[in-house]
Amino acid sequence: MKKILFVVIAMMTTVNINAQIEEGNWYVTPKLGFGISDMTGKLFVPTKAEGTYDATLRSIATFTAGVEFQYAIIDQLGLSAGLNYGRRGSKTEDNMFRVSMDYVNIPVTLDFYPIPNVGLAVKAGVQVGFTTRKRLKVDGVEYNADFDLVSFVDRWGRIRRGLWENELSRQFNKVDFSIPLAVSYEFMNVVLEARYSLGLVNVMKDDPENSKHRFWQFTLGYKFDLGD
Repeated sequence: MKKILFVVIAMMTTVNINAQIEEGNWYVTPKLGFGISDMTGKLFVPTKAEGTYDATLRSIATFTAGVEFQYAIIDQLGLSAGLNYGRRGSKTEDNMFRVSMDYVNIPVTLDFYPIPNVGLAVKAGVQVGFTTRKRLKVDGVEYNADFDLVSFVDRWGRIRRGLWENELSRQFNKVDFSIPLAVSYEFMNVVLEARYSLGLVNVMKDDPENSKHRFWQFTLGYKFDLGD
């Protein structure tokens, strides 16, 4: 029994050591997960919309994937920068109104490990996101808010076809800034993380409600130690 207890303690000690970052080392963590996206405000004024709407926005479920690079400044403090892809948006309860926007996000966070030799970390920082796709549904009709395929005549008189940004796309802000806050736990290089991002930029340029993104994401990743 004592031998078994010794082995268990030894294994736990090894896990804890592996779960702590080491000063001067680099780490990379690919991750996958899901998110819950919502918006503040109502995004539009109900009295100006056609028909009768409950303008209260509801959350939508989304998918997220990315990779995070981390440098250990000291044993309990790291600096991380990542690249991830995810969808933001919201909808009315009857789904007659819906906005969805795909983003490539670049978060930069400071990661603090409050308990030595334990994989628990709290993170905070800043994030910039760039839209890659925008769709808007109003009264059940979906609209492309990106580019339209149009025909035009070039300077030699030849008819060409190409993508042209439409008027609806110009009403959206294409860059989003947010504040990410996260808690993660690492066990044998497997990293579970819950992260909340609070948007700072209006979704649409002329939105009287000043609606901004709010996003929860839950990811599972695997940390690789790249050494120093």
